[in-house]
Amino acid sequence: MRPETEAALVAALEAMRGIDSRAGAHDITSKGGIDLVTAADVRAEDSIRAALQAAFPGMPVIGEERGGSAPAHGPYWLVDPICGTRPYASSVPLYCSNVALVENDRVTAAAIAIGTSGEALYAEQGGGAWIRAGGADLPIQASDTSHALWFDGRGELAAHVVRQAILRERWYVWQFSSSVAYAYVACGRMAGLVQCSGHLSSVHTAAGCFVAEQAGAVITNLDGGPWHFNIPGYIIAASPELHGQLLDLVEKGRAEIGSGNGH
Repeated sequence: MRPETEAALVAALEAMRGIDSRAGAHDITSKGGIDLVTAADVRAEDSIRAALQAAFPGMPVIGEERGGSAPAHGPYWLVDPICGTRPYASSVPLYCSNVALVENDRVTAAAIAIGTSGEALYAEQGGGAWIRAGGADLPIQASDTSHALWFDGRGELAAHVVRQAILRERWYVWQFSSSVAYAYVACGRMAGLVQCSGHLSSVHTAAGCFVAEQAGAVITNLDGGPWHFNIPGYIIAASPELHGQLLDLVEKGRAEIGSGNGH
């Protein structure tokens, strides 16, 4: 394992121990609209930042709560201390901590600590994807056997895509506000996902996209083209067949918007 991967994994797990203690969980501030932040989010990001900077002094960190800027040259970190703040604040165990390393404009290593479980997923370029749980590190592989799909996003496209999925009556259609779904696709607990949000920051999705890809999932943008951590939407599927079906949902959803149908 690369030192960077180990640093990301250790930082995410340590932060999650504090998050799961629920210290600061009820100290809630609105970020505008329906978005919110807790004191635990800020404390967790500070913990991850401190750990990463101790391991790699001078490497910039871009975080959900403290911000930051990508350097013109050189590697940097993307950090989302609690992805799923709304579930977390509501004591619903659907949240995670995401840490991703960006080198040469590509994600090359990442770690995801999953709330309340003690589990963490991690991956590095060309090394497959792994889960650390119960003191053991085991390889993980995406699987389409669960028939569960996750959808997220706001606006017309998201609404029409979810409508299409429900009408086909072949999947369990899940929606919850946390990118922990990306981790669940990577380890086979969910079959795939469609992220339609047009404004989502890469700190939320970079780690999950990368780990899912390294676990063998098919991942593209919403048009079926190559993914990049700075694009606003993704299709991630455990198999090429499922990916084609999810891409069709997006295409049908766009067609409904264009025709004015589906209301």
